[in-house]
Amino acid sequence: MMVDWMPLLAAGDEAGKGPALLIFFALGIIFFLLGVYSIVTKTVLLRARDRWIFAMFGWTEFSDSFAVFTGACYCLGGVLFVVTAIAVSMGFNLEAQLNGQGNQVANQQVAVQQPQGNKPNRPAVEKAAPPQPSQPVMGETPEEKAAREEEDRQRKAEFDARMRKMEEDDQRREQERADREAAEMERKRQAEEAERKRQQELEAARKAALTLPEPPQALPVFTYVAGTVQEGTLLGRVKGERFMDHAPEGGVMVGAIFFIDDHFGTSVAGVQPIYQVGDKYVKGAVCGTETDQPVQQLAEPGGVVAGVKTRIGLIMDRAQLAYGPLKGTRIDPNQGYFGLAVGQDGGSPKDFYADGKAIGGIFGSYEPGKSLTSLGMYVIPRMQASAMPAAPAAAEMRTFTSADGKFRIEAKLQKVNDDGTVTLLKKEGGEISVPLTSLSEEDRKYVNSRK
Repeated sequence: MMVDWMPLLAAGDEAGKGPALLIFFALGIIFFLLGVYSIVTKTVLLRARDRWIFAMFGWTEFSDSFAVFTGACYCLGGVLFVVTAIAVSMGFNLEAQLNGQGNQVANQQVAVQQPQGNKPNRPAVEKAAPPQPSQPVMGETPEEKAAREEEDRQRKAEFDARMRKMEEDDQRREQERADREAAEMERKRQAEEAERKRQQELEAARKAALTLPEPPQALPVFTYVAGTVQEGTLLGRVKGERFMDHAPEGGVMVGAIFFIDDHFGTSVAGVQPIYQVGDKYVKGAVCGTETDQPVQQLAEPGGVVAGVKTRIGLIMDRAQLAYGPLKGTRIDPNQGYFGLAVGQDGGSPKDFYADGKAIGGIFGSYEPGKSLTSLGMYVIPRMQASAMPAAPAAAEMRTFTSADGKFRIEAKLQKVNDDGTVTLLKKEGGEISVPLTSLSEEDRKYVNSRK
């Protein structure tokens, strides 16, 4: 029995409880043997202290039956010690077995989940040996031989058909895998192409937003005293770095380039005012942060900026310029209109209008790399308008002659180029560029008068 119990005690030892279990087991054996000794010899196994306790109740002599009773108690205690040690050891052994089985199952699952290199996920084609022809039987008749050979041919035909089917299945799986890979590559190519086109469109839109067109209508060149320009109401609160920008001499604000950013959603990160001086647009300084999402806003022909409508809290969430047609030196409030709003809803609405006066610049503050935090406008209280710049007279159809007089062409002067050539619009249609020096002296004088 000891031989059978030792593996159980060893399991407890692996769990770190081996010494305690051995002590329990040894105590059980000792108690059991003491009990047997007490029963056999009719000896009461009591310590001196225990005898003194019994003596207090007048028991100084003990009968044989009491000796058997104490021996039985010792045996029972020993059995309990041994059974406890064995039971605890069996529990540790069962736990170890369960853990071992769990680890084995986990290892098997990991082995199943591990990929087999870069091989396609398809069943392996079974390599079967071709059927061998049957051996002739001694004494077989010609009919039996023919039947045997026919059976061999059928077996070989079935084997060949099965092999062809397996090869076809394998080729089909290979083709499906190749098709999937090709489709995935095509999908990636299309996604990359779409992203490239999107980036090109964004870049084209960015360049278009930063490129100023020619004004469709000229404005008078205005004169006003720079020191009389007044600060309008500041929208928002000053936070971060300050900025200011003034219109060039003779100009008024007719639009702006807003720079959008994704800080706290879509917000206004910067603004670059656009001024008009006579028949030219002029950019001001970039106030705030310049981003890769510019939006250009311009007044209609003959119009100027009359104010701004915003939504602003900690940052400027949205901005929308107000415009109006310029009548002399004042803006007609009855024909005012708004441009497109840039940004998103958020913050509180804060607006500023110049009461019919033109705008001569902007000021405010911004957090670098983030958004505008405030915006104000410089108001021109009084200004005077000079005469409108004279528009060049329209070119008429005329006969252009070469310097040597050999060539003539009916055409209209289209433009004078920077490279020393002139572009002529032919009477029958189409353009032609010729060197200015190749024209006659009279034609050269005419061209110079049209510059």
